Amino acid sequence: MTLLHLRGSQNTAPVSFDRWFLRAMTRAITAVLTAFLCAMPVVAMPVAAMAHEAAGGFILLMPTEIYIFGAGLAVLASFLILAIVPAARFHRLFALEGRAISTAPRRIPTAPLSLLSLGFTLFLLYAALAGSDDPLTNPITLGVWTLGWIVLSVATVVFGTLWPWLNPWTGLLQVLGLGKRPILTLPKQIGFGVALVQMFYLVWIDLISLYATDPEALFVHVLWFLVLNGFGMILFGTAEWTRRAEPLHVLFALLAILSPFCTQGGKLRLVFPGARVLRDAPLSLSASAFVIFMLASGTFDGVSSTFKWLQLLGVNPLDFHGRSSVMWPNSLGLVGAFVLVALVFCSAIWLGGCIAQSTVSFAELAGRCVYTLVPIYVAYMLSHFATRLIMDAQYLWIVLSDPLHKGWDIFGTAHGHPSQSMFNTESGIHLIWAFQTGVITLGHIVAVFMAHAVALDTHRRPRDAVLGQVPLALLMVGYTSLGLWLLAAPRL
Repeated sequence: MTLLHLRGSQNTAPVSFDRWFLRAMTRAITAVLTAFLCAMPVVAMPVAAMAHEAAGGFILLMPTEIYIFGAGLAVLASFLILAIVPAARFHRLFALEGRAISTAPRRIPTAPLSLLSLGFTLFLLYAALAGSDDPLTNPITLGVWTLGWIVLSVATVVFGTLWPWLNPWTGLLQVLGLGKRPILTLPKQIGFGVALVQMFYLVWIDLISLYATDPEALFVHVLWFLVLNGFGMILFGTAEWTRRAEPLHVLFALLAILSPFCTQGGKLRLVFPGARVLRDAPLSLSASAFVIFMLASGTFDGVSSTFKWLQLLGVNPLDFHGRSSVMWPNSLGLVGAFVLVALVFCSAIWLGGCIAQSTVSFAELAGRCVYTLVPIYVAYMLSHFATRLIMDAQYLWIVLSDPLHKGWDIFGTAHGHPSQSMFNTESGIHLIWAFQTGVITLGHIVAVFMAHAVALDTHRRPRDAVLGQVPLALLMVGYTSLGLWLLAAPRL
């Protein structure tokens, strides 16, 4: 029996028609994507499609406007197609039952993996002090930002939440018998406020701090993070602290709603990414703020490195003296981005509710629709960090041979040199740009699907559901174009 229910979706049609309809819808969206992803490199062939770097700047010399237009068109097409899909047909696609692919695996105990994670974290802290001073060859930099932030986020989107097993504290506290019974009660009034403040601190370090990659500074940041959350779990209970106050647990729990895998009825099932949006309760105000902040921070990460932003601050992009010259403006910019995205999102939800004449409260409607921002954040993250991962993977392979800078060569890679050749060829730049375009487009299409599911489940009449989605759909189309423009804009 399904855990989901869409109003107006009780009637079903023959299976053969459902399959034909869903196949036709998928082909229609795929056709739009394929048209501009495959045809545009041919259109762009006469132009020198290269990434030009000079004086620290990165300028993409290719006709990106057509890609941006095509991506926005694909997202708009997905909304228009879904607008004419009967609710019953859409329900069959978005139902959590999915297709059983195997027997659900047995639950793995958290303690052993958590203890291994704690050991790895302690090694990173030791390497920060005993290893190289060069951030590119010290394991803590790659361990925190590349593995712990980017790679683990991607793994969570694919496989579901892994953090309960990889949290360095859960295993040790379980062995010591701490955190099971809270000593104090975490006030309900603060909601997810502690997690939001901690996440702001982590993002500020990554985007704005002068010492984001300095090994000794990262040692201090990681140590404080461990101590604060360790004591939080002991005092307020592991379950409650991780659910509402530990930022990585909150983040990964949100990302996990996009996983195509779920367990139900003793079976491992393949489901549509984001299908859990109808099962999970609406997010509270503070939890919604957390999601909005993550999207805003990803957006500002792209904005803050563009020439236009630096020019707005009165800084010559080709004579940039580093983060110290823009630390305070960027700090205000990060806060401003959060406020701006929150206002735009809330305005779209409010306007959609008015158009649909919704009887659902604004808080509930916003709390459900805010889930749709998660795939957009993931798309921004993947596209933005694609080039960084290409380089960091090479540095990681080198660091593994000599993690403590002792002259070792365990895997024979210690004296290797990372290659940037992919960024200097026409084919390489086309491949990277096509990947970034595809990721951002698909992320927004998933968001449109999730928004459509929420609307059908919230409004009584399908017509109201479609009309109520229009402002949010337009926001997603605009965000698609903005995301690609940020990637294409001249930047540091």
